[in-house]
Amino acid sequence: MITENVKGKQYKQLIELLARSCNRVAFVENRQLMENEESRLAYVDQLITDINDQLIERKIQRKWETTALGHGTAYVYYFRLNNATTQFLKECSDSLFGWMPPELPEDLMFYQDDQCLLAACSHEGFFLVDESIWNTLHQIRN
Repeated sequence: MITENVKGKQYKQLIELLARSCNRVAFVENRQLMENEESRLAYVDQLITDINDQLIERKIQRKWETTALGHGTAYVYYFRLNNATTQFLKECSDSLFGWMPPELPEDLMFYQDDQCLLAACSHEGFFLVDESIWNTLHQIRN
């Protein structure tokens, strides 16, 4: 578990590194935090317009890599990770913990097939990352 927020140039380097190591990315929209579900989903649909064709599925889940809800559910959006989604991730935020409502969805997760290599919990300020990804990022930074 790492509590350091990856920002700016390092955030962009991390996204590029994950794009080379992963084939899917996901984010979360917690239904408990929605004042109006219909308008919030319309907002997210507008946000992802440029990458909507990369959407694999939107699932209703009670649990994901960093969170297990006692009550309620969330929408978890899964996308192919490629040039389009990588660019989207770099343009939407300049930090890993910048993925928070109301501007953005939360809890970015990066997968290689079914293995999660990075999972962030933005509102709690931590993320879990595969050691090889973290070590490679530190080598790039130095």
